Amino acid sequence: MTKEIGNQTIHLPRWEELPELDLYMDQVIQLSVMVLSSLGVKPITSSMINNYVKLKLIPAPIKKKYTRVHVAFIFSIAILKDVFEIIQIREGILFETKTLGLKQAYNDFVTEVENAVRMIEIQGQKSKPMPLLEGDINSENCILKLAALAFASQKYVKNRIQIESEGEKI
Repeated sequence: MTKEIGNQTIHLPRWEELPELDLYMDQVIQLSVMVLSSLGVKPITSSMINNYVKLKLIPAPIKKKYTRVHVAFIFSIAILKDVFEIIQIREGILFETKTLGLKQAYNDFVTEVENAVRMIEIQGQKSKPMPLLEGDINSENCILKLAALAFASQKYVKNRIQIESEGEKI
C-alpha cells in the first residue's frame, strides 16, 4: 500500500516485497537509502550493521550475505534509532516478533509507520484535532503502533522547527 505524504508518496516494502535473494552489505546499504530516504531516516553504514550484529540486534550474515530477515531488522532499526535507545529497540522487536511472528510484526510495523507519518502530516495541516491512530491498540500491537507514532511525531517536529527557523533567517 502506498500513502500520500504532503506532495510525496511513501511506501515501505512489505515482507513479500523484500529481496528474496541474499544481498551483500553494500547492496543492503543502497536498498536502505532508496527505501528510507523519503522518511528522512539517516543512512545506515557498514559500521552500524556490524554493530547491530555484535549487539545481537540482527543475526550474523551468512557467508557475508544478508537475507530478507536481516533487511527487515535493519529497516526497523533504522526507523527507530533516532527515537529509542538500541536496547529498547531490541526488547520491542523481541516482544513483537515473539507475539506476532516476524513477518506479521514487520508488515504491521511498516504499515503503522506509513499511517503515523500520514496522520501526523495531516494533523499539522488541520486546525481541528483528529485521532492519531487507526484501529484498536491492544497488548499485541501497542509497542509497534506507538513506536511508529513516536517516529512520525519526532520527524514532523524536527521538520517544523527547521522550516520555522529558516523562515526567521529571511
